[in-house]
Amino acid sequence: MGPRLRIVTGKGGVGKTAVATALALAETERGRNVLLAEVNGGDKVTALLGVPPAGPHLREVLPRLWSVDMRADEAMHEYVLLTLRFETVYRAVFENRLVRGFVHLVPSLTELVMLGKLWYHEKERVQGRPRYDAIILDAPATGHAIALLGTPHAVEETVPPGPLRDIARDLQALIGSPDRSRLHVVTTPEEMPVNEALELERAASGQLGVALGTTVVNQRLEPLPASALPALAPLAADPEVGASVQALDRREARLVRPGFGAAELRELARLLAPVVAA
Repeated sequence: MGPRLRIVTGKGGVGKTAVATALALAETERGRNVLLAEVNGGDKVTALLGVPPAGPHLREVLPRLWSVDMRADEAMHEYVLLTLRFETVYRAVFENRLVRGFVHLVPSLTELVMLGKLWYHEKERVQGRPRYDAIILDAPATGHAIALLGTPHAVEETVPPGPLRDIARDLQALIGSPDRSRLHVVTTPEEMPVNEALELERAASGQLGVALGTTVVNQRLEPLPASALPALAPLAADPEVGASVQALDRREARLVRPGFGAAELRELARLLAPVVAA
């Protein structure tokens, strides 16, 4: 069944949101309740699903599928209410002008709060069972994802003993447990995305201490049979299929262009296993 929290990231533009959404849908088709969360994603998930935006407040967008676009201020509000329980306390403390100014100066606090929200939902129970069987995080792109996932360890190492350090310790325990969390790297078969995937591998096994899950190579193309394109060439002038033939030509040209990442993919397969093509 896999760990409950799956973190999906990679270089910007490689299709990580599409992969996270596909993973969430696959889990719902298995009859599981799924939370699919973005981090300041602009509701790209709901756009892919063709449903109204979820916004910053968790909402069931399809049967068994809940979505939320986590944003700093709303996540702070919700997480504090989950822990303090009382709206009046939140308003008295966190809507105070001086306190709000201090909160925004605390390094990594917003990242800690967003991860804290996921930690809360990972622990959440309904009638003794987990409320969500799977939580899929459509994380930011490589650099921001490393910073986000590195926040608990950084806070635990630098903040004096107290509530903030306790929260960081709980979050690090979640991220660092292979039974509870996995990092899924998404790439395309090109040099820069693959290099960032390898950077994520080094960060995961080093500073982040998070277990790697399946790596997804998106837009992986296999060459057409040698006889295919010559056989299709006479159809190029046909208005009904000509555009498709031209698209196949472009597809083959893409496969052989320099820097398409064959060497990097071999290195990726050597270091990150299992690797699947999508």
